[in-house]
Amino acid sequence: MKLVLPILLLVSLYSCSDGQEAHDTYLPEANGQHGEILILMEDHLWNGDLGRIVADELSIRAEGRYLRPESMFSYFHRAPKEVNHLTQLNRNILKFMIDTDSSYEETAIIEKNNYYAKNQLFLIVKDSDPTRLLDFARTKMRVIIDRFNQFELTALMGQYYGKPQRGIQEIVAANYGVEISVPSDFRIEASLDSFMLIKRDRSKNVMPNDANKAEGGTFWIQQGMMFWTEPYWPDSVQMTIQNRLMNRDSTLKKFVAGTVNGTYMGTEYSEYYDPIGRTFKYQGHEATEIRGLWIYEGDTFVGGGGPFVQYSIVNEAKNEIVTISGYVYGPSFDKREYIRELDAMLSTIKLNP
Repeated sequence: MKLVLPILLLVSLYSCSDGQEAHDTYLPEANGQHGEILILMEDHLWNGDLGRIVADELSIRAEGRYLRPESMFSYFHRAPKEVNHLTQLNRNILKFMIDTDSSYEETAIIEKNNYYAKNQLFLIVKDSDPTRLLDFARTKMRVIIDRFNQFELTALMGQYYGKPQRGIQEIVAANYGVEISVPSDFRIEASLDSFMLIKRDRSKNVMPNDANKAEGGTFWIQQGMMFWTEPYWPDSVQMTIQNRLMNRDSTLKKFVAGTVNGTYMGTEYSEYYDPIGRTFKYQGHEATEIRGLWIYEGDTFVGGGGPFVQYSIVNEAKNEIVTISGYVYGPSFDKREYIRELDAMLSTIKLNP
C-alpha cells in the first residue's frame, strides 16, 4: 500500500525468529466475523467528534451495487478497560488513543499482527495532540480502511489457496487458460466447450427478532461463478465497459436459463443500479472489472437477483479474452461479505502462458 499522505507509519511486526514461531504456536485462533472491526476507544472520545467520524468513515457504502446500501465494515465499540479475553480475540481491532506520556510530531499508526490471536490485525492510531488525531480521522481514515480490506482479502485468499476445489481448478486451467482457487464445496452446474458455471449453496440459521418482527428459520445463500472465452483482436474496443456488458448479456442469455421457462440471467440497468466498471492492469494484462446487479430477464416477470463482480482479462499468449463472473443470491441477508469472498477468489487468478 503506497502512502502519499504525510503520516508517520510505525509497523510493529514480530520477526520471523524461532521465538516468534513459538509465540504464534500457542496463540488461539482469531474469531469474529469477516468484515467486522472491534473499535477500542475511551468512552469520552467515542461519544464525541472522534467516535462519530470514525463510525461514519467505516459506514461508507461498500464498493459495488447492492439492492440496499451496505456499509464497508461492521463495527462495535468497547472502552479499553472493558476488553476481556473473548473480545481481544476479534480478527480486526482498531484502537484510537491520546498518548499524553509521549510527544509526537504527527499521528502514528502502529500495526501488530498476531498480537492476541493468530490471523489477527491490530492497528493502533495515537497522538499526543487531540486536535491532530481528530484531523487524522477526518482526512486519512481511508488508509485504515484500505489496510483492513487488504488484510481480509489476503486472509480469504490464503484459505482458498490452502484447500482449493482441485477438479474445478484442473478443468478451468485446461479449458479457459487460467488458474483459480475456489473453495472445495463448489460444484459444477454446467460445463460446455465455451462456458462453465459452478455453484455452492450454504445455509444460515437465523433467530426470530420480536423487535422488528423478523421471522427466524433456515435460509440459503448461493454463490456462483461463470467462465467463458472469446477471440481477442488487438487494438479493438472489446475491453471497454460497454462492450464487456454487451458480451456478458448475450452470453448469459444463451447459457444461463432461469427457473421459469423463457427467463434468463440478465443485468440491471435502472437509474439507481446501473453497472459500474473500470479498466486496469491485472498482473500486467489488460483487464476490465464490472460490478452491478444481476436480474432475471424474459417474457415472464420473475423476482430475484443480487450483486455480481466480473473480470475480463486479455490472455495475449492465446489471443483470447477470458471472463470470470461471480454472483450472489441470498434474499434474506446482506451480501457484502459474500462479494468479498468472490473478490478473494478472483484475486487468485493467474493466466497460464
